[in-house]
Amino acid sequence: MITNVDYNYPLVISKGYFNGRTVAVPPFPDYLSYYHVHFMRYIYYLCIMNAKGNYPNGLSIEEILKGFELNKGKICEPRITKILIGEAPPPNPMNYFYNPTPLRWNPTTGNPSLSQTWTSAIKNSLFPGMAFPDTVSFLEACAREGFLLLDLFPYAIKYSGRGNANYSQACISSWGVGPTTYPHNIINTLNYLICYIQKTIAIGFALTSFGRIILFDVGAVGSFNAWCLANAITLDPPGPLDQIRVVAPLVPPNASKYLRICHRRPMLSPCSTLLKLAGI
Repeated sequence: MITNVDYNYPLVISKGYFNGRTVAVPPFPDYLSYYHVHFMRYIYYLCIMNAKGNYPNGLSIEEILKGFELNKGKICEPRITKILIGEAPPPNPMNYFYNPTPLRWNPTTGNPSLSQTWTSAIKNSLFPGMAFPDTVSFLEACAREGFLLLDLFPYAIKYSGRGNANYSQACISSWGVGPTTYPHNIINTLNYLICYIQKTIAIGFALTSFGRIILFDVGAVGSFNAWCLANAITLDPPGPLDQIRVVAPLVPPNASKYLRICHRRPMLSPCSTLLKLAGI
């Protein structure tokens, strides 16, 4: 779904957020091998295999893209119901949500290992109290639940300087709007997968840092609203993308005022309670 040209596009924008950070950005072949192939295998299992059968750990990118191409124009079984927007893959590939390695799991407890904070929060929201023998079993269950984690950026780097104008513009660009819209963006990804998305979905932002930027931008909210209207999509819980959260006893302290931001400071991961309130 992402090409070398798309991958490099943000790196060459004059005064762009990623300009000058090329040393920290993995080469495109490494990104494909350590991150993108795991994401695409999950997408293939979720969309083409309808979350049934054995997880496609051996499939290549080429085989996956061919499968999507052959499925064009055919009747789809929409399975995607819950979409969580993340910032970027982690610097350590083993911590990537879609990495199927057993090292990410504690088979004794049936839960993610201690270093998997994002995975733990998502697991506690989708499957509270359930135990899984390994990472693949968990990913299969996530697919059956219709869960999808999409990252704004493909670069597995440690971000700094959040809050500056260039970072804000990068978030807007990766959402699919703005003067320097990235060709590989969330709206284009949603369009690519539209056949597999149900008409009622939940959507949330994993962190306040970028979620607030997108929800505060009229163009970004308008672009997503237009996408929903064009595809007859409604949100659950109901309301606009930038719905303000109703104050309630269940809301943890330091949570965002926006219903669909699933993060509370000073955490560095989404909060399972807020994930549930956002419908995920």
